[in-house]
This record gives sequence, structure tokens and C-alpha cells, in this order.
Amino acid sequence: MISVKEKKERKISRKALYFDVVDFLLEDIKNGKFPPGSKLPSEDQLAREFSVSRVTLREALRVLEDDGVIVRRHGSGTFVLDKRAVPVQPLSSIVSISTIFKKVGLEDSFIKVGVQKIPATQRIAEKLGVPVGQDTWEVERVRTIGEKPAIYSFDYFPAALVPAGEEKKLNDYIHSLYHFLTEVCGQSSEEGDCTFKPILSDKKLSTILNIHAAQPLMYVETIDFNQNREPILYSRSYYIPELFVFQAHRNMDESETYSRAGLERTERSGKHEIYSHN
Repeated sequence: MISVKEKKERKISRKALYFDVVDFLLEDIKNGKFPPGSKLPSEDQLAREFSVSRVTLREALRVLEDDGVIVRRHGSGTFVLDKRAVPVQPLSSIVSISTIFKKVGLEDSFIKVGVQKIPATQRIAEKLGVPVGQDTWEVERVRTIGEKPAIYSFDYFPAALVPAGEEKKLNDYIHSLYHFLTEVCGQSSEEGDCTFKPILSDKKLSTILNIHAAQPLMYVETIDFNQNREPILYSRSYYIPELFVFQAHRNMDESETYSRAGLERTERSGKHEIYSHN
């Protein structure tokens, strides 16, 4: 319970009320009262502590969430994110998750691993460019950050890529299929196609990832190709988005460059024309 003295010290001005709440919460996080990964008190408790309305408190929490300081999970509460150990997933280069975890000092661990040989379904066959029914390796994994599930993934690659007698090595490379394909199969990923789609978790995903139903997830689908532009790996992954940062490097498209040049010419000629800047 906050003391009378602390209440006086925490007297909040009327001007920009929610910004004061933001500052106080940041101070509490910085001094260790609410360490990374911890759960904040309920909205009612915080509103009473700062003597503000729940509307004001929610606005402060919104600012902190937008800044990546906290995450609000429906049905679970509000948690402080550990910004020191947030894996950055680059979108413009091919990097294994195990390598990404190592870069930020995270242990690459699993709570579920399944490896089996299956006949390629219509969907898998189309993605890998193989006949329907052809033997395909399926690797199912749930990666964790700390003890929390973070990624649920399925990876598929043609069984024909694996040299005879080398299949047993797959379990030794469960942390990185890229390494298995390169070192054991002689197939390195040279380029890939990647699709991102925000979705809501269904009952199965919610159970596996230990989250509430209809919680936002980032669905990522990738196809990796070798130097001959032949598909060697098809992956489907479900990320808990607040645990990751997705980063991309972008270049201006040529058509936009031409549009800018046209705009400059139009401005110099004094013509009154409208150009989209979107």
C-alpha cells in the first residue's frame, strides 16, 4: 500500500495527466519495482495509486505499449517487456532463429519437438515442387523464450534431399534445419519468398502457445530455394508478436523515383498537377 508521503511525492499535475503517469511507471520499471517480464498491478490498483481515472491510466498504458515498454494480453494482464532480449527477425536476409536467439543471449530451447516422414499433401507438394504423396520430412517445434512459448512452427523438406543413412542426424540438428540442409544434405538456402499475415489464434494454437483464444499472432510462411532456384524448405510459423521485432531494409521503387523526377519537372515548369505521395 502506498504511503501518504509517497502519495504527496506522486501528486500528478492536471496538465498532460497521462504523461505524468507514463513517467512514474517508467521510473518504477527503471528502478526495478516492475522488472522485465513482471506483471503490472491491475488497472484499478494503478488508478488508485496515481489518483487518476481509468481512462487516464489506459491512455498512459497505451503510450507505453506503443513504445514497446509493456504488452497487454487479453485475459492475462499487462506485462513489462524485456527490451534487452527481444529477438530481431530480419526480413531482408536469411538467418536461422537459433542464430537470432544467440545474438541477444537467449537460449534456443523447445517444449515440443516432433519429427516424422509423411506423404506430401497437395499444399506441401505445390510449395516444394514435388509430386503429391512423395516422402517429405515434417519437423514440428515450439520454441520458447525463457519458459514462455514464442514460436510454433512446421517445416517441410523433400526426403530425397537427405543422403542414404544420414536421416538419423536430423535429431542432432533440431535447432537449425538450415545447418542440417547445408552440412548434411549439401543444400544451402540462397534466397527465399516470405509472406506475413496477422491472424487470431484458434483453440489449438491457444493451447499450444499457452495464450488466450483470439489473441493476435503473426503467421509467417516461407519457401527457401537453393542456387538453382529449386525449393528445398517450406515453413509455416506462428509468432507471438510482442516477443519479436521484425525489421526490413527498403529501397525506393524505380516507379516512385520516376514519379519524383516528374514532380520536380512539373514544379519547375509551373504547372498545377496533383501527384500522390503515398
